[in-house]
Amino acid sequence: METSGRWRSVHRQAEYNRLRKKSREHEFVGRLEREFEFSPRVSRGVLEIVGETFFDNREMGSGEIEYTCASSVEGPGKSISDLKKVQVKLMRDLRSDRDVQARSGDSAMRKVQILRMTEEAYEQGGLLTQEDLGRLLGVSSRTIRRDVEELVDQKVRLYLRGLQRDIGKGVSHKVWIVRLYLEWKTYSEIERLTGHSGGAIKGYLNDFSRVLMARERGIRRAKEIGYYIGRTERLVEEYLELIARAEKDREQRAKRVPILCSEPSIQRIQSSSNKSSTRRAMASKAQR
Repeated sequence: METSGRWRSVHRQAEYNRLRKKSREHEFVGRLEREFEFSPRVSRGVLEIVGETFFDNREMGSGEIEYTCASSVEGPGKSISDLKKVQVKLMRDLRSDRDVQARSGDSAMRKVQILRMTEEAYEQGGLLTQEDLGRLLGVSSRTIRRDVEELVDQKVRLYLRGLQRDIGKGVSHKVWIVRLYLEWKTYSEIERLTGHSGGAIKGYLNDFSRVLMARERGIRRAKEIGYYIGRTERLVEEYLELIARAEKDREQRAKRVPILCSEPSIQRIQSSSNKSSTRRAMASKAQR
């Protein structure tokens, strides 16, 4: 019986090896070895690079596109061919973009898209150029340059290659919108000043309220809050800085009351906090 089982195992392995040799991957590696005299190790490495570059299996959502751009770790002075590049997923179109277009025109819509896509690329380790934005949005580099200049004049932080030295200056558009709300601006005023739709503004304020609620419940670390609400640590840190400044201003401090009374936010933070307590209790028992 033992001999028979061993024979079946060897037979299955041989059958698997024959089938594997019929695959496209094996044929590709074989051609590299035969026609280019690559070693098996180098051939397999080339196959992996080709797979990562051209056959990324990440699921794409509606309105999303995949784009290759320069890595954010690359400094200025290099030619485009010498730059390390990364693939990023960008939200090219949102329904709210069309609302902005209908209300304020093409320029306002482009600015919203520029702010969103440059930040998305940066969060994934990439930096878009003005040429990239022109290609993505189907306009000339001159048009993009004019939009960028207007955004820079508004002191909004722009994650754009060529402006690396200025990335630490200004505030992100999300913090800008929340700050306007804390200054008692109405929704219509914020829409007019920022060009963003009412839906987008409400989304940013909801995120801010969740950060605020987490802080009120004693969760202080930006990394932990970001994990619970599904936002980046960097954005949470900016919101926490905004909260700290708002607490020093009587009017802005009063504006926090309606935000704190947001029931959905309270429920989400309570749920996250309860999960955190459960994890800490389980970890404590495990250590004992």
